[in-house]
Amino acid sequence: MSTDAEPILRIEGVVKKFGPRTVLNQVDLTVQPGEVVVLVGPSGTGKSTLLRCVNGLEEIQGGRVLFENRPVVANSKSVIDVRKHIGMIFQSFNLYPHLTALGNVMLAPMKVLGESKSVVEARARELFRKVRLEHRADAYPGQLSGGEQQRVAIARALAMNPSLLLFDEPTSALDPETVGDVLDVMEDLAREGRTMMVVTHEIGFARHVGDRIVFMDEGRIVEMGAPEEVIDAPREERTRQFFSSILRG
Repeated sequence: MSTDAEPILRIEGVVKKFGPRTVLNQVDLTVQPGEVVVLVGPSGTGKSTLLRCVNGLEEIQGGRVLFENRPVVANSKSVIDVRKHIGMIFQSFNLYPHLTALGNVMLAPMKVLGESKSVVEARARELFRKVRLEHRADAYPGQLSGGEQQRVAIARALAMNPSLLLFDEPTSALDPETVGDVLDVMEDLAREGRTMMVVTHEIGFARHVGDRIVFMDEGRIVEMGAPEEVIDAPREERTRQFFSSILRG
């Protein structure tokens, strides 16, 4: 992680409302190149919504989001170009069932970037090795386990060579036996120096892989810092309550 470089992402005073309900309330956050920022907190507190604002999937009612010094504005022509450089991995895998795993990974670089099939296929097969699925590249999504499908989804995001990876609770829909395989791939990406924002309830992953933990509650950032600070020695009472509850036993 580079601490002297210009932040790759700036979130400044972001407000997001759904009708009368304020989901994000004056959120400020920066992300450095190569940093792994893990967002934790109770369900329904705005973590996933924040990722969607970063990717321009949600309009904001206040503040601004800057990615590589470019404003991210939902429903604008410019956001299409921004999304070419941000990879997002959702809870659901959203793979095309009529395409093989390899076909799913190759689709966007060919259609969006206009790259040749031979170039994209070579890169895609290397990515299957990276996510430890080279033996499943020709399988269809219906033939894959949930954990395998999520690793294909990660490879699909990587195929666009993104500058920033967003993970929205990537293991929440998985069988417990397959969670570790996905987390191992994510840890590999962190070791490579990938810039990542991760929403997760996997506190072990947050502790061992995160450079910085951001604890959110009721649409606000309550506390942030190194894992050993926020998880093991939180300053705020609300943070202490949260970790005491989920780490009990």
